[in-house]
Amino acid sequence: MKKFGKIIGIGIGVVAALVITASTTQAQNLLTDGSFENGSFVNTVPVGSPLTVANVGQGWAANFGGSGVGNSDMSSSPDSPQDGNYALLTVNNPGNNWNPQGTYQIVNANAGGAYSLSAWFLTDTGSSSPIGPVDIQLQFLDGALANLATVETGWIYPTAINTWTQATISGTAPVGTAFASVYLMFMDNGQVTPENMYFDNASLTAVPEPSTLALMGMGLAGTFYFIRRRKS
Repeated sequence: MKKFGKIIGIGIGVVAALVITASTTQAQNLLTDGSFENGSFVNTVPVGSPLTVANVGQGWAANFGGSGVGNSDMSSSPDSPQDGNYALLTVNNPGNNWNPQGTYQIVNANAGGAYSLSAWFLTDTGSSSPIGPVDIQLQFLDGALANLATVETGWIYPTAINTWTQATISGTAPVGTAFASVYLMFMDNGQVTPENMYFDNASLTAVPEPSTLALMGMGLAGTFYFIRRRKS
């Protein structure tokens, strides 16, 4: 009985260790080139083309056929990339009213899986208040790339000019999900000069369920139990 109690204690300790590890270890980023470090923005999808399954896992592409999207080392800005040597620069020119500028990427996803999307954005354009807004979206798509559900920040603004702001959203993929698409978009209306918005350090991660960690812990506890039985 004492031995069994000790095994249960080991199991609880393993579960606790797994929970701590899961919370402190960076999950795998499902996005290709989340920090835009390729040095030049490669538009893998021809401008104006619809989404196709062939684009899955191929990296970033221009959003809505807009122009003024590209990698930048921010050397012409008083600011620096949030991560690495490059950020994605989106430019909204006069007359482009409410036409989103930005990028998107499609990756594989599993129905029932929980996902977390995080991205940083910054503007070096504006005077008394930051320009914008920005909209960051996570869409869950079926095998034919039809949209099943969308999670988004809605219209949000940088906290201040020349300051990186982080946005994080999360959602669970509904039944029928085969892919997930990530959108990083910048909009404005009535601009009289070109306006800049930078995006950087984007990540999409699968969130492990607590029940999965518990099962792993119990499995390891069972392994310890049989090892101790063999030794005794």
